[in-house]
Amino acid sequence: MTQTETAAPETARTETPEELFSLPASFGQKRMWLLEQAGSGTALYTMRAALRLRGPLDPGALERALTEVVARHEVLRSVLRLDGNDIAQVVRAPGPVDLPVVEVPGGLEAAVALAAELSREPFDLSAGPLLRCTLLRLAEDDHVLLALVHHSVCDGMSLGVLLRELTALYEPCLHGRAHPLEELPLQYADYAVWLREQVASGALEEQLAYWGERLAGVRELRLPADLPRPAVRAWSAVSAPVKVAAPVVRQLRLTAPGGGVTASMVALAAYAVVLSRWSGQSDLVVGLPVAGRPEVDLEPLVGFFVNTLPIRVDLSGDPSFGELLAQVRDRCVEAYSRADVPFELMVERAHPDRRAGRLPLAQTLLNVQQSVPLGLAPITGVTLEPVELPDTALQFDAVADLVEQGDAVTGHVSLSADLFAAETAALVARSLSAVLRTASAAPGTALSALPCPVAEARATAGGSQAPEEPYEEPLRDLPAGGGKPQTPGEHLLVALWREVLEVSEVGVHDEFYALGGNSMRAVRIVTAAREQGLELPLDRMLGQHTIREVIAHTEAAAAAAGHRTTAAPAAA
Repeated sequence: MTQTETAAPETARTETPEELFSLPASFGQKRMWLLEQAGSGTALYTMRAALRLRGPLDPGALERALTEVVARHEVLRSVLRLDGNDIAQVVRAPGPVDLPVVEVPGGLEAAVALAAELSREPFDLSAGPLLRCTLLRLAEDDHVLLALVHHSVCDGMSLGVLLRELTALYEPCLHGRAHPLEELPLQYADYAVWLREQVASGALEEQLAYWGERLAGVRELRLPADLPRPAVRAWSAVSAPVKVAAPVVRQLRLTAPGGGVTASMVALAAYAVVLSRWSGQSDLVVGLPVAGRPEVDLEPLVGFFVNTLPIRVDLSGDPSFGELLAQVRDRCVEAYSRADVPFELMVERAHPDRRAGRLPLAQTLLNVQQSVPLGLAPITGVTLEPVELPDTALQFDAVADLVEQGDAVTGHVSLSADLFAAETAALVARSLSAVLRTASAAPGTALSALPCPVAEARATAGGSQAPEEPYEEPLRDLPAGGGKPQTPGEHLLVALWREVLEVSEVGVHDEFYALGGNSMRAVRIVTAAREQGLELPLDRMLGQHTIREVIAHTEAAAAAAGHRTTAAPAAA
């Protein structure tokens, strides 16, 4: 079997395992489900890991080890489904897990290319499975294990758990011995129940109040694009490497007013400077991922625990880099102490602007991880080595993925290829390094005086980059009639909004989220309208909208597709 013959291996077993029980999904899983529905047909939320195994390997023993890992972690045999007005995680019974073997001539480079191809195949959250593993055979004693997992059941730390358990279970499965792993104290569903209870009891109210106050009035980050924003995005990325020497970061940590600064805080301050100079905005939010595992019993679990902290940075008044660094430290310390609040609830409390196809609150991410050994169990006669997989998809406009090793910082900056050229990614990476080097030598330098090649290139070009396109086409020829419904679709939505939002008066020009709507209420509207014969686009419903706008777009789309909406008039 060759690479070209099997680009997307099929599993041999097609029977659906028995479903054991169903529980409400976690807050993070609900967000993943919503994002997946809005971007249906993409693989934006696929977590990936690859491990090269050089030496004599028994694929059957590795397959049995994989089956054991999936049996240990309920979440790896779960699916997500719409259950009434909520999202449920449905846990299935343990069963055999296939590990297809694919012959890959051409060595490691060909294996990485095939991994990228397999990564682009989307998951079906309702049908599952949400874990796909493939063994790529480069030679008789040279393999690459590729693990693809949907983000709704996995995060970066979970990938490490998965690989460590696989390697620990391989030799027991090879020799028929009992495995050495301790029984898991909890399952991911236990964590999801605990977090819902925390929210329902009011235990997180102080934290929620903090985020609502801190994020009030936040504006969307608008980076000047090189290309017009396309109607349909490909979600691919252009990347450039970043490398900052340890003495540069160490000097900034030592000279920051008040001390207590980490390498990730230094990176965040520099990234904020670059974004501010590039966009011209002095008030911006950067998403900062955190592990989201507050208890030690959660550390050995696979699941979607990671949380995003939206760190708001104020660069107004042209402060020095040292002053900005002190502010970033304080904002991070405040945020870390209030990191139990799920990002989804921060969004609801902050009431930010929402646009179709755009993530609320944070349009850019800074991910700084510490370089720590993966902790793989040894396999007799086999050399184990992680394989780096380049980014194949990007859901943000800009992301900085960095690794902290000592005080040195390395990694890469990725930009949306839909909006930016590769040269711009290189300029952003150079800007990040230049800001840090200059500020290290003179931390009292004002932000406006720090070198920033991406901003300077824009100024030199006279702002000749493509103008930022509106995110939605302007509506034309909307039905007249003020705030009262005029069409069957408008009548239906007025009735549904009254019921779901629990308000007595609804006008067709009222904005959904301003009336108290949220993402799950938008799903309820979509579901109820579908039952009445009106198909609404979920991605548009997740952005700010009025009844007249969404019905006009729905009817225009239906006309373009050659059919009409069928909703019957509802009582106003």
